Amino acid sequence: MRRRVIYSLLAVLMAVIFLINGCTTKASRLTPHEGGKIRIYTTIYPLYDFAVKIAGDKASVQKIVPAGVEVHDFEPSPKLVAGIYDADVFIYLGGSIDPWAEKLAVQLLKEGVTVVKAGEGLFQEELHEDEEGVTEGNGQHLDPHVWLDPILAKTLAERIAEAMAATDGKNEAYYRKNLEDLKKRLDDLDEKYRNSLLSTSKRDFVVNHAAFGYMAKRYNLNQIAISGLSPQQEPSPKKLAELAKLCKERDIRYIMVEAASSSKLAEVLAKETGNKVLVLHPLENLTDEDIRAGKDYFSIMLENLENLKRALNE
Repeated sequence: MRRRVIYSLLAVLMAVIFLINGCTTKASRLTPHEGGKIRIYTTIYPLYDFAVKIAGDKASVQKIVPAGVEVHDFEPSPKLVAGIYDADVFIYLGGSIDPWAEKLAVQLLKEGVTVVKAGEGLFQEELHEDEEGVTEGNGQHLDPHVWLDPILAKTLAERIAEAMAATDGKNEAYYRKNLEDLKKRLDDLDEKYRNSLLSTSKRDFVVNHAAFGYMAKRYNLNQIAISGLSPQQEPSPKKLAELAKLCKERDIRYIMVEAASSSKLAEVLAKETGNKVLVLHPLENLTDEDIRAGKDYFSIMLENLENLKRALNE
């Protein structure tokens, strides 16, 4: 009898300990980390850059995908995932660009982390041009590259700011002011694109990676892609021959390539057509060299604009 009472008391004690630990874990989510800052983890570069601009000096922002890494192939290590559990806010885009984040987000929600699926409801079907010049969806993939449209980028920024404000209420006014500043910069960027691209002599541009559908739609352009949404997709020789013919028929003089990806196929097409190669950066990630040069979302978007103007006016 006495032994049964002791076991019962031990069971109650262990239950209390687990309850206290659970409460402590939940409470620690609401307690700022070092320097009084909440901790924010983001997946891809555009989300990171917007989060940094909104957070200012009130939050610590970390990007999960390392600089220079191809985001379509990235999978976080168990050690990295363990570190993310210390987050107060977790921001991912959703869709095909960070699919590993979907399962992680479910677990983080259970741990009391504020989770933001920033691209929710924004994705559209990938558009491509076939050999007969017909633009259509492929019926399989949703294009995740919404940040390349400055107007859709504002929605991403708003969702990021809302999460920060909800998690760190004492700095809500600060985050909202920074959001308004960021949205104004995005509006200014949109105006620059409109003024430059809505009156170009050509509307078609060829890219090695179908990342620019939202940008093309916003400014009434036509993206003709060598490969699909993933830069690793390779077209057939027949498709390359059709693209070469299309370039000649439409007087397309430049092939646009990513800064960070292989441009072998684009160079083959350029050689076949006698075209030159220009960079069009998808901003999925930056290289260490980009970061050392002080580049960010806005500086690269302006570089993209200059190259698009050149390709569409010559």
